[in-house]
Amino acid sequence: MFEHVLNIMNACPCGRRHTLLTEECVVSKDAAVRMKDYIRKKGWRAPAVVADENTRIFADRLLAEFPAKVTTVAGNAHATEIWCAKVGAFCDEEKPDVLIACGSGSVHDITRYVACEKKLPFLSYPTAASVDGFVSGVAAMTWHGQKLTFPSVPPVAAFADPEVFSSAPGRLTASGVGDVLGKYVSLFDWRAGQIFTGEYLCEELCSLESEAVDEVIGALENRGKIGEAAYCEKVMNALLISGLTIQLSGNSRPASAAEHHLSHLWEMHRINETNDGLHGEQVAVGLLLAARRYEKAFRDGLDYEKIAAIDPVRVMDRNRLEPIFRDLTDGILRENQPDGTPASSSLARIRLTGDTDARLREAARTILPPSEEIERLLKLAGTPVTTAEIGLDPSPEFAAKSLAFAPYVRDRLTLLKVLAAAELD
Repeated sequence: MFEHVLNIMNACPCGRRHTLLTEECVVSKDAAVRMKDYIRKKGWRAPAVVADENTRIFADRLLAEFPAKVTTVAGNAHATEIWCAKVGAFCDEEKPDVLIACGSGSVHDITRYVACEKKLPFLSYPTAASVDGFVSGVAAMTWHGQKLTFPSVPPVAAFADPEVFSSAPGRLTASGVGDVLGKYVSLFDWRAGQIFTGEYLCEELCSLESEAVDEVIGALENRGKIGEAAYCEKVMNALLISGLTIQLSGNSRPASAAEHHLSHLWEMHRINETNDGLHGEQVAVGLLLAARRYEKAFRDGLDYEKIAAIDPVRVMDRNRLEPIFRDLTDGILRENQPDGTPASSSLARIRLTGDTDARLREAARTILPPSEEIERLLKLAGTPVTTAEIGLDPSPEFAAKSLAFAPYVRDRLTLLKVLAAAELD
């Protein structure tokens, strides 16, 4: 799959020039030594490691290879403006010339944001195969309560040690599988965006993501045969590929859509007080909710008269959104109206043609497995499949509210956003 990445960079049939800032992606038991050699080659003399309370043990092992300063965030820290400010202050005081993210998703998002802000390079040292953001160029942050994606910087190199990430709790690897399988809906929604609005889509990037998903499914089905370490390595490879795809695309479109929007809504705590799920667990539950909703839409038949009549002014009415998003409503409106008017909403770009339905159905047929198969795979991985399993309301009413309002977490067009807008009373 990594060869596929190089082919896309060299000459992509889509006609766009894809750029990749990550120079090396190493998955090897000598990852720490390879990182030391890379730091020496680059001439960096003052590395600093960002870890959390759970991954500090691996940061200390890195110190056996090369001297570095270490700063530690809380074990349950999320990527917020608070932790970014603390790590930023550490950088101001210690003056490192390179940062090393030693941890999982939140540690990486904090590090990449601070690296961008301080104009520093950073290296990735993932300690669990749990999320696909290790080598991406965007930071998923909870900023003053709102879930936002900030353009940021990818790592200049990634070094992953199978002995480290395969020793992580099984729940973290299962979360990674949930994040990978979420690409079923991500890839379908990207295609739906192209069909509805003519949005740019790169077939090679879609193929690359699909290969990553297939690799994980193959490992999942043969987990007992290949062994746990090899299984975890397959998951890590797929997560790294997915992050590189985000980087090649320039945004998270190939890897994040309705399934992630549901996860983001729950993380914003607008319709729920708490939630117990890891990122990939929430994505897994969101994946299943979205897949079932799409199945129902195609089974019942999409109402194209209602879709054609979608009124972005009505959809983005503050009086409709404020009871849900409350103090975050201004941010939601800004996100969904890039130039400040409903006419700039992704919904305003919908253009129906005579073959829209046939193209959507073909995309669903070729990209989305039956929801029963998705559920089987998630259960095989040990990933939650219900809202109750991640500490959320198990009622159909909660699921319906989630499906109705999650699309507005991002301006990105998804079939879920189209369905929600078309179904307004």
